[in-house]
Order: sequence, then C-alpha cells, then structure tokens
Amino acid sequence: MSDTDVIDRIWTIADKLDPCMFVTRDGDGQRVRPVYARVRRDEGAIYILSDSKGCKLDQIEANPHVSLAFSDERANDYVVINGMAEARHDPDKARDVWRFSDETFFKSPDNPDLRVITVRPVSAELWDGSNLLISGAKLLAERLLGAKTQLVENAQVDRLEP
Repeated sequence: MSDTDVIDRIWTIADKLDPCMFVTRDGDGQRVRPVYARVRRDEGAIYILSDSKGCKLDQIEANPHVSLAFSDERANDYVVINGMAEARHDPDKARDVWRFSDETFFKSPDNPDLRVITVRPVSAELWDGSNLLISGAKLLAERLLGAKTQLVENAQVDRLEP
C-alpha cells in the first residue's frame, strides 16, 4: 500500500472502532485505560472527554506523548496512533463532539469538571487484515501449495496529515 492508502486506512479504522485504549506515560512506566475517541481527520485530531479529577490529566501535563490503540479482532485490523496530547476545559468543543451516551458520565458538555483531551497524531502503525475472504484463500494456498503468505499487511507512517 502507498503511504496515502495507509494513512486513509488508519483514519478509517480509528474512526470506526470505539472504545480504544489510551496510553499515557506515568513516570518510567505507562498507564493504559479504555476511552471513547472522537476521530476528526479533517481537524487532524482525536478528542477524548475526561473528568478533571482523573490522573491522566496530570500524566499528560508531565509528558504529553500518548498513544491510542484501536483493535478489531474480527477483521484482524489494528492501529496504534502516537501523538501529542493537551487537556483543557472547552465547552464548545465538548458540545461539538458530544454523544448522547456521554450524559452517563458527565451530565452535560457544560460540566465544569469536564475536560477535552486533544490528541494530535504524529505517527502511526497499521496491521491490516481487513479482507478475511482473501486471508482465507491465502491460508488455503499455503496449506495446499506450500506457498508462504502474509495474512496481515503491516505499515508505519511518520505523519497523519488531515
């Protein structure tokens, strides 16, 4: 796949999979938690709503390098996006990315304890096994003919321009 195809596929997979795993740095280690990501390719950003009381905001402030891991085991598709994160109180953006289900956690986009985490992607990696029919045919060929096949395409990009 060309870089353009890889970038398109990364944004597509990230946009369709929710929740994803959000990785922050915690001292010398990492902290991983599930989050609901709002992917906005046209803005070159991924948004996450968070409570102001969570430790992830302190971790982002100490080290803004984060990762988002998206997984679709049925399609054998996986994406990891690395980026820079910033958290702020932004009721306008919260309203823009708000989903009905967010009321369960935050009551309203105007909640004073609500923060919007903006992740600006820097690089990403894709494992694309999206066509299971082709993968099945490749497996059959491998078994019958002894041909070596690659079931999942792997690609990395150093940019995810909108």
